Amino acid sequence: MAPSEPLPTCRRKALWFGGFGVATILLAGAAHALHLPISDWVLGLLTGFGVGGLGAAAVLWWLPDASDAVPKRLSSRYRREMLLPMTGYVLAVFAFKPLLHRTDSLPLRVLVSLLPALFVLGVMRAFVRYVRDSDEMQRRIELEAGAFAGLLVSAGFLAAGFLQSADLIAIPAKVAMLWVFPMLCFTYGFTKVVIARRYL
Repeated sequence: MAPSEPLPTCRRKALWFGGFGVATILLAGAAHALHLPISDWVLGLLTGFGVGGLGAAAVLWWLPDASDAVPKRLSSRYRREMLLPMTGYVLAVFAFKPLLHRTDSLPLRVLVSLLPALFVLGVMRAFVRYVRDSDEMQRRIELEAGAFAGLLVSAGFLAAGFLQSADLIAIPAKVAMLWVFPMLCFTYGFTKVVIARRYL
């Protein structure tokens, strides 16, 4: 009996992200059901991370395996450079509201408010370096996915703006602004699947 082939790298990552998503959603559900002293803000964040993990798992599962196309040195550097800012971003998002409630100093409130965005700059730097040092085919996939994602998200928010102007929907401005970057990331992930399956 021939040994079964190992799962491609992207599908192994999909299982990790899927497990994280399920565990986070279960944690949020258990905390809510048991009436634990956790704020709605934290429960919402846990649920959001869970949904994000499941979305990332879906993207990675359908993404063609490009482990042979991307040099291991480059992918290792990308993961290493993404780890610190992404960890900082997650911690900053969780600490954002509690820290704001504990300070009245305007400069400190500005710093705390901008802290998650500063970590996102680190994520963007890692991504730009990864795209810059990729081969021509991988760079084309990344740039096309980013361009399509930017156009789709811009069109979606423009349509939502017109619907809001017509009083057909009512989305608070701070919610809409906070969702621009996550929506861009999610849309980029799904468009990358479509584009990568065409080239690889």
